[in-house]
Amino acid sequence: MIQRLSSFLHVRSFLLVLFVVIVGWGCQSADPPQDSQQSATVDSVRFSHQVHAKYADGFQISYHQNYKLLEILKPFQDQVDTLRYSLVPREIADQIQVKNTEEIAIPVRSLIATSTTHLGLTEMLNINGIITGMVGAEYVYNRQIRNRFKEGKITRFTSGEFNKEQAMAMQPDLLMISGGESSQFDNYRVLMESGIDVMVNSEWLETTPLGKAEWVKVMAALVNKEKLANQKFGAVAKEYNRLKAATDTVGQKPLVINNMPYKGAWFVSGGDSFTARYLKDAGADYPWYSSSETGGLRKDFEAVYEKGLQADVWLNPGATTSKEEVLAKDARFKDFKSYQTGRIYNNNRRLNESGGNDFWESGVVHPEILLADLIKILHPELVPDHELYYYQQLD
Repeated sequence: MIQRLSSFLHVRSFLLVLFVVIVGWGCQSADPPQDSQQSATVDSVRFSHQVHAKYADGFQISYHQNYKLLEILKPFQDQVDTLRYSLVPREIADQIQVKNTEEIAIPVRSLIATSTTHLGLTEMLNINGIITGMVGAEYVYNRQIRNRFKEGKITRFTSGEFNKEQAMAMQPDLLMISGGESSQFDNYRVLMESGIDVMVNSEWLETTPLGKAEWVKVMAALVNKEKLANQKFGAVAKEYNRLKAATDTVGQKPLVINNMPYKGAWFVSGGDSFTARYLKDAGADYPWYSSSETGGLRKDFEAVYEKGLQADVWLNPGATTSKEEVLAKDARFKDFKSYQTGRIYNNNRRLNESGGNDFWESGVVHPEILLADLIKILHPELVPDHELYYYQQLD
């Protein structure tokens, strides 16, 4: 009897251990694997996947034994000095010091974003959960992020008034800012001194659609999602280049003007700008291709009006949603060819009630959809099955 009881207890113990092991395996498989090792020591760091810039001019990433080196090559609008960040696994961050760099412990677990374009990067990598603070929350389109506002999981920061005390109380892993004037960077010194890592994201200075979208790789390096970034961006680039190649053989290129005048001046896109590249790739003719400006060109109303009389298509006419609103701006627009033919399109189809426009969020990382929209407007025969996503035709 005693021998049978002993055997029974032995079998029961074995089954209990087996159950714990199986449950342990199940728990481990529930979480998506990171690209880098979960537990790191100085001698064991291995980055299994890497990202590198192919289209972007503003950053470079290299991989070393114990860290990733992120270099922001054109961080500010008025300065070209490179900013260098060492991305060090969190477990060994206190043991690694890379000279002439600002250290950021990775993976980043909490982030204050200062631009809605940053949300396009987190959305593509399925990491919206790391957003704990948002500047300009009223202009967010992403539904998941807006729900997290309502649930109190994301702190709102008022646009134009960044509350440093509030940020320091939150103690996020990273504050991501958009590089404007270099002098603005000094405003964040107090946060850096309090232990908050501050990184400049200058994707907005890129002059090509794929270059801007490729900044998803920077976000990927911060959260160890390089494999996913390569997969998703690779698919975007492949489709963009396929669409671009389809317009290379078009014969007639419709003449396009863009934007809306304001107080007598009309700012149009420069010939080397991000928008002009879109127009070239979509097979458009554009009056200011010869300009070397990468930003906007200030033109007199009359100069653009003259082109508008002949232009086949008018894109992005301010905040308007109808032809009547266009005419309310200036009655002379009724003489535009595009007004008479109805070929006026705006990039505000995905606009919510508070003014959030998905064009400035997911559009940043999905230039292939934007390009398909423009081709649909200019050369609909090339994309017969595509329906406008970011753009809409004014009624």
